[in-house]
Amino acid sequence: MASEVRSRSSRKNGDSRQRLRPEDWLAAAQAELISGGVSAITVGRLARRLRVTRGSFYWHFKDHGDLLRELLRVWEESNTGSFERTVARTKAGGGITEFLAIMDLLVSEKDYSPAFDLAMRDWARTSPEVAKAVRRADERRMDVLHRIFLDIGFADPEALVRARITYFQQIGYYTLGLHHEDPELRHQLVPYYLRALLGSSLEKLVAIPDTPASPPGPIPSKRVGPRPRNRPAPKIDPAS
Repeated sequence: MASEVRSRSSRKNGDSRQRLRPEDWLAAAQAELISGGVSAITVGRLARRLRVTRGSFYWHFKDHGDLLRELLRVWEESNTGSFERTVARTKAGGGITEFLAIMDLLVSEKDYSPAFDLAMRDWARTSPEVAKAVRRADERRMDVLHRIFLDIGFADPEALVRARITYFQQIGYYTLGLHHEDPELRHQLVPYYLRALLGSSLEKLVAIPDTPASPPGPIPSKRVGPRPRNRPAPKIDPAS
């Protein structure tokens, strides 16, 4: 009888190992990282979350460190790779199209997780390896934005500065927790962000998809103060 019970238990655990994939353990680890930080990622906690034995973990990973390294890779691939894939899909449409696609990526949060990003930045405070990965990710994302501003028609160093401003304000937006605001309001504010970040009037961007035709509130003046002399405005093609 005892032998039969052990046999059933063994079959049950084996079935669980076959059903679970490494991606399941990584998703559980990501959830624990976001909710409780890297210290919350333990084999026992993940096994309880997935309702399997601790031993089944080692069918997919060598050890705890192997899991953490893989989680770091997944973060870079998902949250930074999405920037590069988005631009690659829209490259033929020109700089404005690329920029709008990145804005949609950040606003929709479908292929980019700000919560995952914030959790990684917290982890980076205690791990030199993760801190290095975060710096690498920041550089890759700013490089994407830099190339977009060059495609729009800005020249350096202005293209670089606009790329940095765009990225820094977005990171600050998440750090302050503002991404929890109403999604409809976020979409309503997109034209104003575009005007501030691109230096282009709303009239040039009226064809933006998924943004309200009449943004809330009065439209601010096109420019405050005179443009400095000897600094021509960048050429922005409204049709691009």
